[in-house]
Amino acid sequence: MVTIRPELASYVPIANMIAENFGDQGEVVIHDFADVSASLVYIKGNVTNRKVGAPMTDRMFQDWRKYGNEIEDNYGFTTRTKDGLWLKASLSYIRNSKGHVIGCLGINLDITALISTSKFLNTLVSSSDDQAPVEQEFYGKDIQEMFHALLEEAKQTIGIPITSMKRDDKIAFVKHLDRKGAFLIQGSAEQIADYLGVTKQTIYNYLDEIRK
Repeated sequence: MVTIRPELASYVPIANMIAENFGDQGEVVIHDFADVSASLVYIKGNVTNRKVGAPMTDRMFQDWRKYGNEIEDNYGFTTRTKDGLWLKASLSYIRNSKGHVIGCLGINLDITALISTSKFLNTLVSSSDDQAPVEQEFYGKDIQEMFHALLEEAKQTIGIPITSMKRDDKIAFVKHLDRKGAFLIQGSAEQIADYLGVTKQTIYNYLDEIRK
């Protein structure tokens, strides 16, 4: 069983209250950023089929990499899972006494049925779909599943087989992963090096070139 540190444990009753309010369509989670590879330390409800020990989502990795302690709460955004669920989600970041982010409280509400109903009603009153596109979000069950998804996304973004990539392509590949927060994952540089067929030092050289 995972032990939740006191600063985060105080949010468990709040998570339970919110989850009970939403019923089967809701899920409330608590993440501990001390280990982003297994940050999920509490979950009430089952919308994303995750368990304690799951990592951050890909979107959370990206935002944490980009903003760090400057990250801001994000309420009521719409996202989609890889298996097609529509979620209305919110994230509230938890800070310690020094103002450092140590985790977050997250809410996921399954609105798939509501979206389907909305689309049906929209066809009755409109001839066009003016709904803004929604970014897909990956809810990995463990860090290897999440890491594999990040690698596949980077490969699709570059659009070139690994065996055909030139140096500039590999740098672009690493740049995409860096922006997505992949290097927050312990041991990522070595795994990416193996994936690209280069040395770990080469990956660090790419990062130095990207970040300078």
